[in-house]
Amino acid sequence: MNKIYIISNENFFRIFKEPNNINIYMRVVITGISSYLASELYPFLENDNEIEEVLGIDLVKPSFRSNKLKFIRKDVRDPSIKNQLNGYDAIIHLAFIVSPLKSEKEMYSINIEGSKNIFKCAIKAGISKIIHASSVAAYGSFENNPIPITEEHPIRLMEKPYYYHETKYVVEKFLDKLEQQHPDMNIVRLRPHIFLGENINNFFQNSFQKERIYSFFPKNLTQYVWAEDVAQAFYLALKKDLAGAFNLGADNPLSSEVIAERLNKKIINVPYRPALFFMNIFYRLRIIPEADPGWLRIAKYPIIVDSSKAKKILEWKPKYDTFGTIQAFLETMKRKK
Repeated sequence: MNKIYIISNENFFRIFKEPNNINIYMRVVITGISSYLASELYPFLENDNEIEEVLGIDLVKPSFRSNKLKFIRKDVRDPSIKNQLNGYDAIIHLAFIVSPLKSEKEMYSINIEGSKNIFKCAIKAGISKIIHASSVAAYGSFENNPIPITEEHPIRLMEKPYYYHETKYVVEKFLDKLEQQHPDMNIVRLRPHIFLGENINNFFQNSFQKERIYSFFPKNLTQYVWAEDVAQAFYLALKKDLAGAFNLGADNPLSSEVIAERLNKKIINVPYRPALFFMNIFYRLRIIPEADPGWLRIAKYPIIVDSSKAKKILEWKPKYDTFGTIQAFLETMKRKK
């Protein structure tokens, strides 16, 4: 039978149980609370009576409201965030620049220095668990990438890195140091693949809704994972007493050729080198600001991940495989028309 402890902490009772050592009443911090992933994650916390309070940090107020949610408007690079974190049990770090900004310096500063600041503030405030939203991009695109990639495979920096891949890599390396310096802290890195969801707005959303699918590498395998499935993994990582890295990719990866065939769409093969040349021009001249050529370089070689560790240890149970994710996404788009 599990032992129950009741202790007093900051004028309220906190209850802990064994064997998982997870406190029943938890107070959780989420950075990037206005992000798409946060909107998918928050319902899990809202519906959990053991989650007592959520502190959301962002520069933009989230679209959803909740009695549990306390919002503060802060830049993740602000060291005064530490003063807001006392009494919280875990922090889920989602704040990260995905779409390119005009200033590369600002992107690197937010993604790297902002992440470092959040982790340092969490440690100073006595938070015992950090859950970091990393990415399969941290592995890098290499010709000798194994298929599939497990968590034992090292993350590697590409010869010509771009901001998203490089900043995910650098932040994980910083977490390596924190793990050595603070062995008692639970540090979790979740590495999701490309995710699709009901209200997502990105390049992949637009590509699947067109009559033709344009692909630079039509034979390369890829994975798409349902956003709610990704959010479920973050929730499970929060609730369980564990640490480490976990891949989050859907089963049954497919090539663009096969996806196009199953969707009865025509596939257009776009030559890589001319596309890279023009993307460089469009990006540098800010004609198409989101056309960072790094996104093309990282697609050159497949990054296919094995998610069996998440299924076994987190008890992660994704609803959909790769094609099921695409189908679910297209169904949600039909309902919106």
